[in-house]
Amino acid sequence: MDATVTSAVIGAVAVGGTALGTVLGGWVQARGGQAQAKAARQAAQIAAEATHHQALYDRRWSLLAAYLRAASECMEAADQLYTTDSLPEARRRWHAFTLAHAEAELAAPAALLDSIEELRKGVGRMYWTAQQNAPAKRALKELRRRAEQGEAAAVRAREAVERLWEVDDHVPLAQRESSPEYRDAGRALDDLPGFGSEQAALLLNWTQQQWEAAGRDREARKENHHLARRELVSAARNVFGTDRF
Repeated sequence: MDATVTSAVIGAVAVGGTALGTVLGGWVQARGGQAQAKAARQAAQIAAEATHHQALYDRRWSLLAAYLRAASECMEAADQLYTTDSLPEARRRWHAFTLAHAEAELAAPAALLDSIEELRKGVGRMYWTAQQNAPAKRALKELRRRAEQGEAAAVRAREAVERLWEVDDHVPLAQRESSPEYRDAGRALDDLPGFGSEQAALLLNWTQQQWEAAGRDREARKENHHLARRELVSAARNVFGTDRF
C-alpha cells in the first residue's frame, strides 16, 4: 500500500475511533444517569412507604392505648355507682369508651379485632350490670350507715330487713309479700325519715339470694374485664412486635 494512502487510512481510523469512543462514553453516562435516577426514585418510594408504615404504627398504637385507658375509666366509673349516685359521670365515661372503641376498631389490624370486641363486651356488661344492681347496694349502704350511727329508726329498719332475708330460705317467692316479715320491714322503712320510697322498694323486693348474686356478678364483671384486657395487651404486643425488643 502506498505510504500516503496508509497514513490516510490510519488517520481515518484514529479519527473514527475517537468519535466512537465519545459516543460510547456518552451512552454509558446516559445509562448511568438513568440508573441513578431509577435508584433515587426507588429510594424515595421506600422512604415514603417506611414513613407511612411508621405513621400507621404510631396511630394504631396511640388509638389502642386510648382504648385501654377509656375502658379502665369506664370500669372505674361503673364500679363507683355501687357507692355513689354518679350516673351522669358513668354515662359520660361510657360514651367516651364507645367512641374510643369505634376508632380502635377502624384502625386496628385484623388480628386484634376479636380481642378488642371482647374487651368492649366486658366493659359493657359491667356498665349495664352496675346500673341495674348499684341503686339497691347504695340503699343498703345508706341504711347501714345510719344504723351504725345509732339512729333508732334506722336500726329498727335494718333489723326488719335482715329478718325478711332470713325467711327467704323457706318462704316461697310468691308468698313473700304476704309474709309478716315483709309487712314489718315495709313499715320500718316507711318510718325512716329521709329514706325514699324507691330505696325502700329496692330493699324490700330483693331477696337474700339476689343480694348474693349481685355481689358475685360485680366481682365476675371486674375479673372478666381484667382477663379481656390482658388478652388484648398480649395480642397487641405480639402484633406490634414489642415482645421482640
